[in-house]
Amino acid sequence: MEALGINPIYLIAQILNFLLIWFLLSRLVFPRVLRALEERRALIEKGLEDAKAAEQLRASMQAERQRILEEALAERQRIVAEAVRQAEQQRAQILSEARTEAQRILEVAREEAERERERVLGELRTQIAALALAAAHRVVSDALDESRHRRLIQEFFTVVPSKVLEELRGLKGDRVEVISAIPLQEEEKQNLRKELSDRLELAGDVIFRVDPTILGGLVIRVGDRIVDGSVRTRMEGLRATLMG
Repeated sequence: MEALGINPIYLIAQILNFLLIWFLLSRLVFPRVLRALEERRALIEKGLEDAKAAEQLRASMQAERQRILEEALAERQRIVAEAVRQAEQQRAQILSEARTEAQRILEVAREEAERERERVLGELRTQIAALALAAAHRVVSDALDESRHRRLIQEFFTVVPSKVLEELRGLKGDRVEVISAIPLQEEEKQNLRKELSDRLELAGDVIFRVDPTILGGLVIRVGDRIVDGSVRTRMEGLRATLMG
């Protein structure tokens, strides 16, 4: 070995030193290094897992945020739609109530106007009777008494010729309407009801209405049938006869 330039003692010392260093490294250094590497690997893996979990959490939170926003938007739309629906219902109700109230006011006004009209016509009846009585007294020089004059005035406004009334005999009607030129008194209405019931098969009540244009007499409507005993019709017939 010396011929090769190798010192055996030095070689053995080097081998012993290498073995000692290796022993020391394997006992003291390598375990710490390996443990540190393992801890580092575990830490990295944990960091990766935490990052993955954080990403999943972020994605979950993003999805939850989107869900909450969508639910809030849907709730907002529902609230707006419900508010619009309620507003439309309230609007329709207000309009309906306004129309009903307006109709009621108009009906009340018509009824008041009709009552006032009948009151005025009722007063006019008294004036007509007074004028007629005065005229009759002047013409006949008091030959007729006042009760006779009043009966003639009453017949002028309330009596229908018998031949006209005979047209009613046997008719049937659910609605019978009597039209007079001036408001009839209650006794006159009762007499007419009795007279009509003797000729008609009444299924309902008799309705009385005022129309000054007929001048006098009565117009009786039974269903679609009209029996005209008005003074206006009689005068038109007389005029047509005279002109013919």
